[in-house]
Amino acid sequence: MTLRQFLVFTAITLPACALLILFLDQPLAGFIHGHFAWAVPFFATLTGTADTVHDALMRHVVGLPIIFLALGLAFAVGRYALKRRGATLFLVLLLTHEFSMVLANVLKGTVHRLRPEVQFGAGYAGSGLWAIGPHNDSFPSTHTAIYLSLFWPLAVAFPRWRVPLLVLPGLIALGRLVLGMHYLSDVWFSVWLVVALTFLFGLLGQPRPAQGPEVAL
Repeated sequence: MTLRQFLVFTAITLPACALLILFLDQPLAGFIHGHFAWAVPFFATLTGTADTVHDALMRHVVGLPIIFLALGLAFAVGRYALKRRGATLFLVLLLTHEFSMVLANVLKGTVHRLRPEVQFGAGYAGSGLWAIGPHNDSFPSTHTAIYLSLFWPLAVAFPRWRVPLLVLPGLIALGRLVLGMHYLSDVWFSVWLVVALTFLFGLLGQPRPAQGPEVAL
């Protein structure tokens, strides 16, 4: 992804999320809740299975999650032992995944947006932002950030495989809407967050510009 593409995506995403929060999130959530209940068992099973696998990968060994150890070791061996510049992808994956989870959780604890389940139950007035009470951790979607951050860096590195690589995170993101756990803006912002972090950490893998000869004075 080029800087221009990222800036265009940002210029579309941030205003769109604001408009969704103010006007469209709640009607859309109500529509999905009323028309796609038949898909809930599928998405619940898919998300539960994915969570089980991810939880296993996040188990700590020598003080660090297994997935971080594996990615860190792959980067170190590939980049420094085998001298493969492409091994930086493992570092980009590690950093993108970790920071996506951390930042998503920090935003949850800052924004305090009510989840759609509150809308379907007692209901609430306004956008549900900075609300007091339970179920106020809707924005952004941590699940979307978790699974997209595992696959988006790969999709950027291997564009020929982009579609199959994004099937699982795409289904997880869609499932957050069908299960009534998140609004569309929650999911969309998480997508932007992962794209932004991938772009940022992807700069680590870019070759440095060659230094020209010094001009003699």
